[in-house]
Amino acid sequence: MPAPPGTRTVDVLDVSDLRFPGGTSHSIAEEITAQARAGYTTGLISLNGPLVAKVSPVNRLIRAGVEAGRARLLVGRAPVRAKVVVVRHPAVLQHAAEQLPPVEADHVVIVANAAPFDIDGHEHYRPEAVHEIARHRFGREPVWAPIGPLVRTSIEGRVPAHTLAETDWVNIIDVDAWAVDPAVRAAQRGARPVVGRHSRSSPQKWPADASTLRAVYPVDGSWTVRVLGGAGPVEHLLGDLPESWEVFEFGAMPPRDFLASLDFFVYFHNPRWVEAFGRTILEALATGVPAVLPPHFEPVFGDAAVYAEPHDVRRVVDALYADRAAYDAQVERAQRTARDRFGHEAHVARLERIVGAPSATPAAPQPSPSSAAILGTAEAAAERPPRALFVTSNGAGMGHLTRLLAYAQRCTPALEPHFFSLSQAAPVVGRFGHPYEYLPSATATGFEPARWHRYFAARLSATIERIHPSVVVFDGTWPYEGLGLVRRAYPGIRWVWSRRGMWRPGMNRDQLAKSSWFDLVLEPGELAAPVDEGVTATAEATRVGPVTLLDRDDLDTRADARAFLGLDPSAPLALVSLGAGNINDTSGDLGAVVAALRDLGVEVCVTQPEIATGQGRLDDVHVVRDFPLSRRYRAFDLAVSATGYNSYHELLRFGVPSLFVPNRSTALDDQEGRAHFAAAQGWAHSLDVVTVDQAKPLLAELLERGEPMVKHVADADPGNGAADAARILTGLVAEGQD
Repeated sequence: MPAPPGTRTVDVLDVSDLRFPGGTSHSIAEEITAQARAGYTTGLISLNGPLVAKVSPVNRLIRAGVEAGRARLLVGRAPVRAKVVVVRHPAVLQHAAEQLPPVEADHVVIVANAAPFDIDGHEHYRPEAVHEIARHRFGREPVWAPIGPLVRTSIEGRVPAHTLAETDWVNIIDVDAWAVDPAVRAAQRGARPVVGRHSRSSPQKWPADASTLRAVYPVDGSWTVRVLGGAGPVEHLLGDLPESWEVFEFGAMPPRDFLASLDFFVYFHNPRWVEAFGRTILEALATGVPAVLPPHFEPVFGDAAVYAEPHDVRRVVDALYADRAAYDAQVERAQRTARDRFGHEAHVARLERIVGAPSATPAAPQPSPSSAAILGTAEAAAERPPRALFVTSNGAGMGHLTRLLAYAQRCTPALEPHFFSLSQAAPVVGRFGHPYEYLPSATATGFEPARWHRYFAARLSATIERIHPSVVVFDGTWPYEGLGLVRRAYPGIRWVWSRRGMWRPGMNRDQLAKSSWFDLVLEPGELAAPVDEGVTATAEATRVGPVTLLDRDDLDTRADARAFLGLDPSAPLALVSLGAGNINDTSGDLGAVVAALRDLGVEVCVTQPEIATGQGRLDDVHVVRDFPLSRRYRAFDLAVSATGYNSYHELLRFGVPSLFVPNRSTALDDQEGRAHFAAAQGWAHSLDVVTVDQAKPLLAELLERGEPMVKHVADADPGNGAADAARILTGLVAEGQD
């Protein structure tokens, strides 16, 4: 039957709560990609279900699929016509079906990706009720597709037997995007295995008792135990986190990069919890790391994983780690099974069985920032611009990453930027549309230096082999030994050291000798250059003006900036960026500044997330988080800031009246020199140590005449050096191609 006028028509209509932060949304995102590549059109309807308690945006991976044109987000009450409706998570339909527009479908599939009950006995959904809701809303009797055998058992007998699908609706994964070069894992191999897990920090995701926990994840230091997702339940069971463990919060790094750092993925959970599928297990298998699991997962993953009871885990891991041939064979089985049973092709085949051929022309696979499948044919290479690989160290702030972003933004379209970063802030690069890889630093991995340098060199080499850059630009004050090794292996690439100045006098002199590793040393300028007494001040370099990511024309208006940040449109506002501290402890810099601003009737905006963790009063303090925050600088009447390279030059260049409080504990950066120079020029005020009595008159003066003070910076500012740096880099590549 033809659809009525105004009906939105798609092949596949995915219905779920698209705010879910984890596996459900990630699975939807994978299916969106597979459907688009096969030619199936996809519509998305988001229902605000009961399992996401706070206001949240659509999951970033689903949002990326919509923005890339792989799916349409359908809002409003206009009717929808679909060949198949796929409902993800029955609880969402049970509690939020009234939010649906009219939907007509040929087929309806309810993917049961969780059992009805959790470990506390709470019933999230009633299969009988969901079945009737689906019949009423979609006009078809639904088919129930459990995500795995345990969920199948939990709903059998509660839905009509003829509606239970014969096969499970398993999650899928883009194996090419997740695969890790075996050489990377071999290069990081040490004397003891690194075992890890990735999950939410929830009691149901961890063993229920301390003895099982210690058996599966040793606390004696015999293994390196690495956790992504937090370990709150471990602290509850053991009283504290073991010193030999390395724990990262959920989202602290891309899961693929975390999994690439492991020798084994070991996942044991609360025995009362029905683990429906285990998407993180599938991700581990796709990267090629052997997974050691409880036996109940065997019907799902077969010979792709190794199974053991908790008391046998240590024996299984140690034996496999000692037998390299057996270890490599398990890696091969894991990746083969991931591709054959859980690859995109498996999902396309099950759709074809339900609805037949797609209605659109298949879309060509598109590389994404996390994908390992980058175009590599000679034809593609001839059509694309030369590539630049920007490599950043892991500094205390965002300086290295932001400087290279400033270059990259101005290199396009002459060069195609790619990033390789040790900063946990690396995902911000993706917001600018550039592919990136995150590599944990030596501190983050806990590796001894020699092992980490081998790891760094192997990962960097693998990236170079994949993207074939014409130039590599490293920003940092300490070029790693691995850079020298890799540079010698790729002499045809141009190598650049982006090396900022203002080093503390006499420090790091030995590092200047590493200039010989590079074809060019590029120095971003300093407004405080006249007082630079560090060893770089007289060293040979190609110098450009001070570098900022944005220019003045890129800034929001005052009204737009305040509206974006949710701030009072008319109140006096101060931006405070001094690092962690208690806002009510006036003996510290942060507390003293906040107290002085309160006394002056100025509202306080703090950039540090630590202030939101419960310390101090929050009733009159705003937390502002954005990148780049400098885009919103016109929202503020004044700023109190440390004097790292970025904040110093952005505040002065963009005309924000400022009180500078240098961070005196930096190992190399001469923040005092910058602050004192700005104060000596009359551009800003500075205090090395803050008290309320000292800060208050300086802040009052900035409120009164700070704007004319900071306007004098323009007389000494040679302009943003980022554009000149970009011209130098593109010129260097052009020379290499002649």
